[in-house]
Amino acid sequence: MSAGARSRGPLGELAPSYAEVRSPAAAWVARRDCVEAIRQGAADSLFGARTPAPAATATGRAPIARFRLGQSAAIGKRSLHGGLLGPLLGRLYLGRRRALDQLRAAIRLGRCGIPTPEVLAVGSARVCGPWCAQAIVTRELEGGQNLYELSGGAPGPGRRREILRLCADLVRRLHDAGFLHADLNVGNLVLERSAAGETLHIVDLDRGRFLPAVSPRARLGNLARLLRSYEKWIAGRLRLSRREEIDFLRRYGRGDRPLVRFLAKGLARYRTGLDLRRRRKRRAEVPGSQDRLAGPLQ
Repeated sequence: MSAGARSRGPLGELAPSYAEVRSPAAAWVARRDCVEAIRQGAADSLFGARTPAPAATATGRAPIARFRLGQSAAIGKRSLHGGLLGPLLGRLYLGRRRALDQLRAAIRLGRCGIPTPEVLAVGSARVCGPWCAQAIVTRELEGGQNLYELSGGAPGPGRRREILRLCADLVRRLHDAGFLHADLNVGNLVLERSAAGETLHIVDLDRGRFLPAVSPRARLGNLARLLRSYEKWIAGRLRLSRREEIDFLRRYGRGDRPLVRFLAKGLARYRTGLDLRRRRKRRAEVPGSQDRLAGPLQ
């Protein structure tokens, strides 16, 4: 960002479409058509002890809340740390930058033609000193289901091929745009069904980053995260065939055979490691138990 953009405060280049606004509970940056609803506290419950009408996600850290923001059906989510920092920091963040970074990433991806839900507002509320709680509100995707939810419907082979093509195309476009998602998993790929047709969206851009170019090794790392989530959440209810695995990688590779071979070998090694860890864990829990090898890659 240029020095001129920084000098205009936290909005910078967002100013034409977004505005700063305060509600009773928090400071927000909101899309201009949502400013009045935010000012009146329409999303303030995200900063309360409980979110309104919580809808827990099967694969995510934080529950989501559904409500209306002006004329828009919205989904709100409090930001929560994952991994090792989760138990220590919970929902506490230094300043408000993380939420604003998600907003900027969503706008940039949209300009690249990559589907991600429009961000309606991001908010922060001071908790103690520089520590803040943060929340993000996005447009609710019409009829939205993530890949985990879609797998529960036991889709047939033809339907699975359609979804895999959409998934491979979206992840390839994401990487070609230079964006490395911090938590690429089956819960963060959401299919919207609207009158205009079906569109697969990438969601939860927190900690994602833009690079000058996403290297083959970085692509492999992102796809390995996707594989891990597939094995953890989907494979037990719906295991894909070897043919589907190959088709996914070829679709992602777009004719780049060296890349496809590199990814296939790397993901095979990664799956082997997952299998070994799963076997050790089960044997530790139930001495003498046997486990079969996991099936093919999504």
